[in-house]
Amino acid sequence: MGIASGKRPTTTEGAATLRLLLVEDHAAFRGALAFMLNLQPSMEVVAQAGFVAEGREEMARGGIDAAVVDVPLPDQGAAEMVRDLVGANPSIPVLVLTHPEDEMVRERFLAAGASEVLPKSDSLGEILAAVGRLGREEEREEAG
Repeated sequence: MGIASGKRPTTTEGAATLRLLLVEDHAAFRGALAFMLNLQPSMEVVAQAGFVAEGREEMARGGIDAAVVDVPLPDQGAAEMVRDLVGANPSIPVLVLTHPEDEMVRERFLAAGASEVLPKSDSLGEILAAVGRLGREEEREEAG
């Protein structure tokens, strides 16, 4: 099974549901963000992980359309995970959330294939909007 599997499910309004992998090592933040993402009618967190190793396991299970990845992660290798995720399926957009606003970190993850890099200090609204952009990017890939 690949990273994305089959046709995306749809909402009751007929819009495609964006199936998300959420990789975040802080359980409270991961749970809160997953809750807020799941409240969005066109988003569903279908897999969660607290470490790169767990994120890789979820990637292998498939069924995701996009990923939100926190950095740094305790077991390191987040840039390689992003590179592998995008390498396995270039149509999978990835949002990276960083602790510090560091241009070198931003550039490293963009070079690894991330669609966007945001500091975790951004508002929840900005983070939700960025995830929404991942869905639109994924739809453009399917149409293109």
